[in-house]
Amino acid sequence: MTSGKTNEYVFAAVPYANAAPLAHFLPQRHPNVRVVYAAPAKLAEQVLDGRADAGLVPVVDCFANEELTIIDGIGICADGDVESVLLKCQRPLDTVRTVGLDAESRTSNALARVLLADHFGLSVEMKHFGPSELPDAAVVIGDRALQGPPGPGGDYDLAGEWTLMTSLPFVFAVWAHRADHPDPQALREIARDARDAGARAIDELAAIHAERLGLSVQRCCDYLTSAIHYDLGPRERAGMQRFRELLAGRRTAASAVGGQGGRVE
Repeated sequence: MTSGKTNEYVFAAVPYANAAPLAHFLPQRHPNVRVVYAAPAKLAEQVLDGRADAGLVPVVDCFANEELTIIDGIGICADGDVESVLLKCQRPLDTVRTVGLDAESRTSNALARVLLADHFGLSVEMKHFGPSELPDAAVVIGDRALQGPPGPGGDYDLAGEWTLMTSLPFVFAVWAHRADHPDPQALREIARDARDAGARAIDELAAIHAERLGLSVQRCCDYLTSAIHYDLGPRERAGMQRFRELLAGRRTAASAVGGQGGRVE
């Protein structure tokens, strides 16, 4: 409906393997759906300005925008190591003083801030560094994290460290739409149907992304079934709430603190 065509919907997703079980089957199952892809940091604005009916929005953007409503039951979640959200260190972690932010990220950058302060007890400078600059460590997300070699000082899986600190899963992103969307029920049904289709076709999706990323099919299958899960339940919602509280308490991501955040349907 965003496009102006009756009953046509635009869903905005990330172009990473981790979104495949949620987004791949949207247009196949629903010919009236068009999927557009962008970095996580761009998805909330596409929903808020009306370019997309729904987006796979980073949770920090849901916290910050009362205009967004979360489609309950679906998320990109991890209960332990996620493998694709890493702090890659050039030197031992206890000597790290500068950390590069990932330009595509919203939630993972905020998570790194929380963990570095509250879990590792480090005081570091975090910012976007230029291509010729080499910080002591860097946040790396998505397919680049899956493909890249370990950092010389080691890799720290941010979802795994979160679970060690809180005993809760971590939620990176959720489907969300504007609260004033004229047909939220249709969006919910489409998103849930595509998620269920993705869950039935993990082997197919793993093969597609293994070839694209130069990884083994087994590695991709394990990633999509063990490292990540897509059901947003009570423990995941508790993890989201704990993350929000930590962000607000430390004011580590000012844009993620305001308002009551996305409502849940």
